Amino acid sequence: MASSNNSGSEANSVKAIDRFVPHVSTVPAIKGQLVGLHLREKLLASAQPASTSGAQPHVVLFIHGGYSPSVVAYDLDYKDYSFMAALARAGFDVFAMTHTGYGASPKPLMDDPCNVDASVQPWIIPQVLKEPCPPRYPYKLVSSRTEWDEVESVVRFIQALRGVERVSLVGWSTGAPRAGGYAALHPELVDKLVLFGPAPYFPSDDPPAAMPEPGAPMILQNWDMLMNRRWQADVRCDGQIEDADIREVMWRELMAADGLGARWGKDGRGVMRAPNRMNFGWRANVAKIRAPTLILVGEFDNYEKRRDMWPGLRGDHKAFIKVACASHFMQYERGRHLLHRATREWLADGTIEGKTYAELHADRDGRLKPLV
Repeated sequence: MASSNNSGSEANSVKAIDRFVPHVSTVPAIKGQLVGLHLREKLLASAQPASTSGAQPHVVLFIHGGYSPSVVAYDLDYKDYSFMAALARAGFDVFAMTHTGYGASPKPLMDDPCNVDASVQPWIIPQVLKEPCPPRYPYKLVSSRTEWDEVESVVRFIQALRGVERVSLVGWSTGAPRAGGYAALHPELVDKLVLFGPAPYFPSDDPPAAMPEPGAPMILQNWDMLMNRRWQADVRCDGQIEDADIREVMWRELMAADGLGARWGKDGRGVMRAPNRMNFGWRANVAKIRAPTLILVGEFDNYEKRRDMWPGLRGDHKAFIKVACASHFMQYERGRHLLHRATREWLADGTIEGKTYAELHADRDGRLKPLV
């Protein structure tokens, strides 16, 4: 099932198509069930399908991080903030998937507030719960393995839809080990990688001894934690945020994408729900990545820990950019201009300003120089 709409001027109009990709879930709580994973596509409205144009499309798949679904992380419908639209206008055929537990994809066991992790249950007391309660499903919900399985279904769907052998992947935050892990498992299917604000290495490369791991299915973010303690605390440059309304716009879209969580929080703000995850394998998978890989990290984004994966990459076709005056949320800041530009060049040519191996520093105006 698919729906579409157009946005932008007629000459530069971008078409959006929403689909649900069939997937036999490997999430333990619903293992074996057929579900639909939300997939958004963006491309120029004037673009012709590969089957009629004869051209080989350059296909890109965005994979989101630990809280924000892809439609907010990469396709914020506000001014020039849509990363997907920026690539679509450059001629790429752009897709963004949403994993189980987020956005319009299935959220098994996540409508029950007792399944919220005990550490954040106070955020929904007393407006949803009168008092703390134990989880009715006493396990974490998803794992690195179940998420790689979901990427696999989506990649195979796109291959059949667009008639391509390989796709490029873009991952932000926890989307980096999701995308990078898949690239390590399936090097023959991945063209290039762009990873920005990559998650630091997980504590273990091995899955938990007991699967699923004991816990609760759901974790939460509220306005104060996400916008103030995580984002605003790392806004340290004049002009780093170009639009004073961007945080409100982002939160509004997050609440619209979540639905039920918008009614759970205090002070009318809502909360953002996400699945509790069993993460593993990131350090080992970094060493196995063979696709040309671009990494971007903001200077105010837990820089040293997020940079760790750079020396772990074994290939010689790679580039690293330290982005000045940027936080973990660079796609909503001034740094988005450099992020969009560098991604376009890397995905098209595998270079940054003509270089195939580089360690670079981008100043606040996006000018690049060697990283010292």
